[in-house]
Amino acid sequence: MSTCHTESYTLTVPDGWADRSMITWVAPPSPKYKVMPNLLCSRGDLWPGEDLDAFVNRQLKDLMMQVKNFDLISRQNVRFGDRPAVELLFCMKPQTVTLKQRQLFFQTDPTSAGVHTVVVTAARENFDELAPVFEDILASVAWNS
Repeated sequence: MSTCHTESYTLTVPDGWADRSMITWVAPPSPKYKVMPNLLCSRGDLWPGEDLDAFVNRQLKDLMMQVKNFDLISRQNVRFGDRPAVELLFCMKPQTVTLKQRQLFFQTDPTSAGVHTVVVTAARENFDELAPVFEDILASVAWNS
């Protein structure tokens, strides 16, 4: 059995269940935001035979199929801290507001199947003014091991 730990409680989870934890932080409320700017951290696993680029391609394909008005601005290989990463920058309109999002995909251990994703999101019209805040957050990355 595995244990799910949160700040306030724990739960026992059956063997074989995968941890797909998501951590979300949101900016303080402001009337100028149509959508609360946010940071999301999540994790997933490579499929057998898949590398990081293929993982990102799979995620991108899924996004493009699920979201209307998807506009990929860039896809590039970058560094996140000292780790290789793939960055996606795009706009999409999942509901009534067009969002702009920057996603970073990376592995903390390139020998494992684990892939981490860090995402910053805001309404498209607010994204550029928030870019320095997002950049400071992303530049603060520090590795626990």
